[in-house]
Amino acid sequence: MAKIIKTSDYTDWNDVDGALRRMGELDVKLQKLEGEMTLKINEIKAEYDVKAEGLKAERKAIEENITLFAESRKQEFAKVRSKDLTFGVVAYRVVTKVVLKNKAATVAALKALGLVQYLRIIEEPDKEAMSGLDATTLAKVGTTLKTEDKLRIEPNMEKIKEKDAA
Repeated sequence: MAKIIKTSDYTDWNDVDGALRRMGELDVKLQKLEGEMTLKINEIKAEYDVKAEGLKAERKAIEENITLFAESRKQEFAKVRSKDLTFGVVAYRVVTKVVLKNKAATVAALKALGLVQYLRIIEEPDKEAMSGLDATTLAKVGTTLKTEDKLRIEPNMEKIKEKDAA
């Protein structure tokens, strides 16, 4: 099967320059459309927020009333920690959590006290630093360098906007 070779529709740099202008014009139109879309999405969100506001308030009021009712009968949860009802469960559970007043101060204190086992350390390869390693070392750690000659196509938006304004 023969391989199909693609060729450009452009014959000279003037064609490419015209294409860059068209790309910029399309980018301007796309940005305008995206702006319009964002405005419409925000309008729809605001409309639904208004509609949902009453439902959220009602749900919160019901939850507060159930909480008050359960708190008034907390002794019923002394042995059995939950009540299975037809439409759901009301339950107490013991929850313990660590509350940090100042994250940075806590980290510093843990380090100073030698309690580094209580610090979470995220390890990941530093690709930027690894780019300076030789090929042999990279191969040992299961990586390679990939070098590409990438083409950059960038319309000059200022000039295109000047042209359109004129």
